[in-house]
Amino acid sequence: MKTSLLAYAGTFLTLLVCDGIWLGLIARNFYRDQLGALMLPSPNLAVAALFYLFFAAAVVVLAVLPALSAGSIATAFLHGAILGLAAYGTYDVTNLATLRNWPLAMSLVDMAWGTLLTALTAAGGYLAVRILA
Repeated sequence: MKTSLLAYAGTFLTLLVCDGIWLGLIARNFYRDQLGALMLPSPNLAVAALFYLFFAAAVVVLAVLPALSAGSIATAFLHGAILGLAAYGTYDVTNLATLRNWPLAMSLVDMAWGTLLTALTAAGGYLAVRILA
């Protein structure tokens, strides 16, 4: 139980910090430029919190815990990357297939970010357990 809680805490914190830097500083203008009027003036934080809570749990179960069993941060990174590509790819490819004028650049950048973000997040959860347990 302690291992799972540490894994979740490390995963969740890494997810928030990395995505906060990405969305708040690095790619802020990119998303506005790509999505324009589709974006809200400010994000719905309650809905965003639900995503982060559930996604962190998925990362722990599907990437961090298998990596801890294998004793390999590379496993955390690889499983996280696969999960990130699947999750963000589902969203972005579906939008490309169903929404008028959805920007291809938006999907490509977002999928690349989701892959890297989830890999880093899984590695953060793995390291939290290895360092603190």
